[in-house]
Amino acid sequence: MSIEEKITQFLEAESSPYPTECYAVPGSDSIIDCIHPATGLTIYCHESADQIQQRYPNAIRMTIDAFCEQKAARQHTPITWREVTEARYYEMFEVLPPIIIAGKGFLVSEPWDHDAQTGTPRYAAFRFKNGKHETASRPMTVTELRQS
Repeated sequence: MSIEEKITQFLEAESSPYPTECYAVPGSDSIIDCIHPATGLTIYCHESADQIQQRYPNAIRMTIDAFCEQKAARQHTPITWREVTEARYYEMFEVLPPIIIAGKGFLVSEPWDHDAQTGTPRYAAFRFKNGKHETASRPMTVTELRQS
């Protein structure tokens, strides 16, 4: 076998097809592991379905698209506001420079998570309205804060 053939064989063995399935617990915001399309084992831990079930009894096999759709549905709930102390409001205002200040509201600049459909970062949100310091019921995007 020539050097070129050995290199080609090595690279083909090392390349990983794009995964389309994963294991996750329904309602969870995290995938346990993706499934290698060729081997059927998980990509990160190299585990079988039985091994996943032993560690995560409620885990199911699903497409990554289905997982993202379910997560996005949980992420896109209506925003409600609850009161926090003035100390908490200013603690969060001063912990990091806000990513945006809009009106009397701001977003803490470290993303809390990312939108499962668009990848847009979402941030912890706070505002001062009607004499009350408040926080949003879920992380918000910059666009959502501007529109609120």
